Parts: sequence; structure tokens; C-alpha cells
Amino acid sequence: MKRFLSLLMLILAVAAVDTRADWPQYLGPHRNASAPEAKIARAWPEAGPRKLWSFPLGKGYGGASVQGGEVFVLDRVVGKSDILRCIDLDTGKERWNFSYDAPGKNPHPGSRSVPTVDEEYVWIVGPFGHFHCVSRETHQAVWKKNLLEQFEAKKPGWGVAQSPLLYRDTVIVAPQGEKGGVVAFEKKTGVLRWASRKLTGHSCHVSPVLASLDGVDQVIMISPCDRKDEAIKNEVVAFDASTGRPLWTYAGLTSFACIAPLTVIDGTRVFLTDCSYNGSYQPVSIMLEAKRRGGGFVVRELWKTEEVGSKIHPAVLHEGYLYVNNCGKPKGLMCLALDGKIVWEKGSAPDFHYGALILADGLILGQDGTVGNGGLHLIEPRPDGYKELAKAGLLSLKGDEPWAPLAFSDGKLLARNGAEMICLDLQNP
Repeated sequence: MKRFLSLLMLILAVAAVDTRADWPQYLGPHRNASAPEAKIARAWPEAGPRKLWSFPLGKGYGGASVQGGEVFVLDRVVGKSDILRCIDLDTGKERWNFSYDAPGKNPHPGSRSVPTVDEEYVWIVGPFGHFHCVSRETHQAVWKKNLLEQFEAKKPGWGVAQSPLLYRDTVIVAPQGEKGGVVAFEKKTGVLRWASRKLTGHSCHVSPVLASLDGVDQVIMISPCDRKDEAIKNEVVAFDASTGRPLWTYAGLTSFACIAPLTVIDGTRVFLTDCSYNGSYQPVSIMLEAKRRGGGFVVRELWKTEEVGSKIHPAVLHEGYLYVNNCGKPKGLMCLALDGKIVWEKGSAPDFHYGALILADGLILGQDGTVGNGGLHLIEPRPDGYKELAKAGLLSLKGDEPWAPLAFSDGKLLARNGAEMICLDLQNP
């Protein structure tokens, strides 16, 4: 009987585990725009995938995160307050929300960042620098900061756009201020663990990325130059993830309005892409190699191309090729080999403008970011040319800018525009 009860308890415990593949932060579980455990259909009905639900939101560009069947998105009442919303993934019903006063207005108004979530807490950064840790149990703030005030930082032109990064027992953001370029707080208490040196560039809209390069965990941040002030210089800089100690810098990107985070290729290489290069809105993509030498790191530019560059969203890496939503000329999805050679460009590929790309079940989901469009494309990534499997209208709204990052969990795609968030069934469309 004891053995039977023990076995029964084990079966119940296993059954109680939520087996969904979560999307707990900006760009997914590994912050690389990829859902490695996903399963989706290879074809859609003519009308497009089945819409499971929609939820009304205010204007904004902040995408969703998903943990344990709950969707988290930062909403905003323009000029007044920010609202963290928790929505049931299956039903689209709001479970709870947390709001705080945040007066002020930005150009292109609304939320900017993606919440970061674990089993107990949600971390959010609002467009005016308010940083909160919110309990999933009590739905109240556990601790709060103001990144602009605490670190003497200037608000970027379109508002703060920091999506928090978890590392061990810390949560990391980039205030880009006089008293800290990148900072780490104890995630449960809000105690400051470390603050890096000031960055050389001005405040902008890119979030930090975690990479393990040559065996060292490091936080990499891009800091843009100023076209009107030569003293404010661009840098790509890596800090030790545990201490904030500088590890290496690279100055060849010369971006003045960086938004797209870098893509980690492997244990020594990272890929940069941008479309605000050399004083004008021109494309650039760069492969860097960072290796330990002696007591420090040496960074080397492996190659650079001025023919490919993404403005807002990072490249997607699949089976040794990079797929980039090129914002230069010709515009459209482009495929790059890891040696920098353009494998194919545009052709029958549509112009996705500033739309997002993610990889799910070995397929690319590409959103058309053309103003007023928001359509969705299902693409088979392959080096012999652009192959579209399906497409559908999605979030068309006159005058809207559908540029928010996508999220994917449990066979469901989450996308938003300036009026709503929708959930599509891509497993059983």
C-alpha cells in the first residue's frame, strides 16, 4: 500500500507540472527570438490561423511574455499611468493588473518594453524609467526604483525601452546614466549588486543581452554615438555578469539610434545589425569574435557588410544562416552566411519594414511592420531562396505601427498593435 501511495503521489506530482514551453522575457527563453520546443502546423487555412481571443490595449510597442499559462504585457494610459496586465493564455481574460502613476508624454506614445517573469515575480520598466518588481501572488510591488533619477540618466527621445534580464539571483537593466551604464539588482530585494561604468554613448532603446563567451558569462550592451556631438561615441561593451567589470569594447558599429539587440552565434561570436549607421539611416551588419587572452579579452571584427541591416528587431539564426529583416535597399528578408556573404535577398520576399521575426519549430514567423498592415507570414528558412508557406492578415489598423516583438507559447502566437493584443492558434490553425 505504501508503494502504491508513493507511486500515486509521484504520478499526481508529474501531472501537476505545467509542461507548456514558456516565453518569459523579451525575445523568448534564451533571448534569441527562438522557441526551441515549439510545434506548429506547416499550412494555414485561406483565412489565416484561428484567432483564439483578443484583448484591448492602449497604444504601445511593448510585447508580451508568458509563464505558466499567464500572459504579461505592459499597457499605458497615455499621459497618466502604466499598467501591468496579467491575462489568461487560454481564455484571454484578465486575471489581475498592477498600475502606478507615470505622468508625461513621449512621441509615438505607449509602452516600450517587455516584462520579465519567473515563478514568483514580474519585473517591468516603464517608458519614464519606473522599475518595479511585482509579486505574482499578491499583485503588489515588492520593490521599486526610478532608473533615471537613481543613476542620473536622460530619458531617450521615445522613452525608456529596457526589458529586464535575469542572471542567477540578479535582474539587470541599462539606465545608461552618469552613475551606471548597466546595473544589477538582487531580484528579490532590489538591493544594488553592481553598477558598471558610464557608457560612452547617449541613452537609446536597446536592451542588454547575456552571452557566455570563451567560458565567461557577460552582459553586452550597445551604446550609440551622437551625430551632433563627436565627444559622445559609440561602443559595444561587455561587462562581467557577476561583477560589472568591463571585459572588452568595440567601436566600429558607429550607430546613432540603436534598437536591435545583438544575436549570440556561439561561444566566441556575436552578430550586430543596425540601420542608423555612419550618420544616416543606412544598414550595417558585423560579426565579432571575443576570446580570452592573458588576463583579459581580445575582440576582433571578423567581417562587416553595409548591404544588410535591421532597424528594430534582431536577426534569427537557423542551421548556420542568419535571417535579417533588412531595412536598407533593397528592403525585405535577407539570408546571410556566417562568413558575411549574402546568400539571397528580396526576390519574392515581401518588405517587412520594421516588423518582428521569430523562429518556432524550425520556421520563421515574420510580421509585416508596414504602417497600417501587420500581416503575418510563415516562412521556411532555407539557403536556396525565400520560401513562403502561408500568409494572413493580422492586425491591420490605419496609421498604426505594428512593430512590437512577438511572443510564442504552447502553440499560440501573441501579437499586438496600438489597439489590441491577439492570440492565434498555430498548432491547430
